Amino acid sequence: MQKWLLNVAIFCLSVVIVGFIFSMGGRFLDNTDKIQLSQSMDAPPPEPEFSYIVVEVLNGCGTSGVAQKFTNYLRQAGIDVIYTGNADRMDYALTHVVQRAEATEKTQEILTILELDASRIVLETNASRHVDLSIILGKDFQTLPVYSKVLEIREQL
Repeated sequence: MQKWLLNVAIFCLSVVIVGFIFSMGGRFLDNTDKIQLSQSMDAPPPEPEFSYIVVEVLNGCGTSGVAQKFTNYLRQAGIDVIYTGNADRMDYALTHVVQRAEATEKTQEILTILELDASRIVLETNASRHVDLSIILGKDFQTLPVYSKVLEIREQL
């Protein structure tokens, strides 16, 4: 009798499992609420304000935290700053934009963002640095026209 009851229970469970499988298969095949992904390219993605520039910001003045403040400002402007750190020395009198790659339009964009003139450009092509530009902050960083904007960005973070 126990074997017979056990066989009936196994048969009933098998019927339920097969019913679930057919029910689930039917739901997948008859689903009218399928998600349709749009292939339309009606509006192109918005262009960034500035072209893609890879920059490093180096502290050449010896004042702690200056390079990070300028990095925050540049990143908010859409510039890819991949390295922030110290320059080779700490006695730079003036802030310089060192052009590492042959990209004059990128250099001009950085000068525009930092509100600097072309006299700040230093050409030192060096592909091993893996950056387009190096910004070396000198002791004149507080007198730069953009410095008040840099401080505002820092306060918001």
